[in-house]
Amino acid sequence: MRSLAIALSCLALSSPAALASGQNQLDDAEQAIAQHFWSLYPQGGTTLYCATPFSGAHSTFTAAAVFSERQIKQAMRCATSNQCTVVNPKYPYMLADLHNYYPALTRVEQARRGAAFGTLAEQVEPRFADLDCAVKIKHKTIEPPDTAKGNVARAMFYMHEEYNLRLPGNLEELKAWHRMDPPDSEEQARNERIAQIQGTRNRFIDNPALADTLGRE
Repeated sequence: MRSLAIALSCLALSSPAALASGQNQLDDAEQAIAQHFWSLYPQGGTTLYCATPFSGAHSTFTAAAVFSERQIKQAMRCATSNQCTVVNPKYPYMLADLHNYYPALTRVEQARRGAAFGTLAEQVEPRFADLDCAVKIKHKTIEPPDTAKGNVARAMFYMHEEYNLRLPGNLEELKAWHRMDPPDSEEQARNERIAQIQGTRNRFIDNPALADTLGRE
């Protein structure tokens, strides 16, 4: 019996859904961004979609949610913040979860709003050629550059598993993005800093192979 219990315990630890519970430290998105987000990049960094350098908070840049608030509401089937909180009291924590935010140019994020992630035709030109930015946006679809696709996929997987949110994109496409662009040292360091602040890790960064279990019954 003891060996069976140990085996079941190990199985639970290997399953993303078994540990899914979301973070419970931050429940105000604006406050979380103002107090914590930019500290994730103590030496500065580059934006997700355009690789534009930044050294800290500035009106040119914004903390952009990968799994957007609109998509969260759609997944929860609620229309207002009050309704969503009634449906699931974790809603404010979903909105404030730092794993879901990446730095982006404010101009790019404004153009991206309402668009879902997907792959566009090769002949579609980048939207911001003047910024030397490879992101494509057309017909409510946004395709990030290859160097950002893995980050996007892993943030989506995290929100999907931690908060039981239906993915707004194509699972197999996101898996392909995840494999194409595996976690690098910068993403791993960011994961560690977020864990220190809010107590949860993105397990798809820690163990990329977990993505293969998504979609299985």
